[in-house]
Amino acid sequence: MLEFSVATEKIFSFLGFPITNTFFWALVLSIGIFVFFFFAFKKRKIIPGPLQNFLEWILEGLFNYIDGITGERKKTLEIFPLASSLFILIFCANLLEVSPGLGVFHFIRSPSSDLNFTLALAIVSMIFVEALTLKNLGLPRYLKKYFNFKNPILLFVGLFELMGILTRILSLAVRLFGNLFAGEVLLIIAAFLCAYILPLPFLGLEIFVGFVQALIFSSLTVIFYVAATEQTEE
Repeated sequence: MLEFSVATEKIFSFLGFPITNTFFWALVLSIGIFVFFFFAFKKRKIIPGPLQNFLEWILEGLFNYIDGITGERKKTLEIFPLASSLFILIFCANLLEVSPGLGVFHFIRSPSSDLNFTLALAIVSMIFVEALTLKNLGLPRYLKKYFNFKNPILLFVGLFELMGILTRILSLAVRLFGNLFAGEVLLIIAAFLCAYILPLPFLGLEIFVGFVQALIFSSLTVIFYVAATEQTEE
């Protein structure tokens, strides 16, 4: 009998802190990606080897893509570390969805199918965006965006924009969670009905969806940053 649960499962405790399956994999992926890129670029060569060349191709592609959204090199350099890190982490997390054992071993579950993980990423993203906005506009102009007491209409618009930050956080988190959780359910059902043939097209589809969702999350973060730093005149 198939059972689906939105709640994550505790696999062990560390110093009294419960470690769930999604938290474990999020931690492993974060550390693994950092170590991998650190050693891959620790001894960079003028003439890159296959691995360095491949990673530089990925980062250059992401940089050019983000540069096309911002339309300004200064903004690209500011938001690129966050946006590229989000894309790589989320895409790697999404790939766990197509790993063998999904639905059989409760130990295996994509962090992106946990609302806590996606919500944490969304909160960190918006905090980073607001911090960059504050840096670019300065404290007086930043506060004036939300609290313009000279004009009732602009004050209402500012307060509405302030509430919009919460909406953006929920939008980022729920979109990623909903797509990945639904994908996991679909793969488990397909594997249950026919374990060898039926899941194959769905596996390819979920890899594509995982890539698209990672790109959407990082792209929206960049778009929110660009919109937040726009300096409009009355």
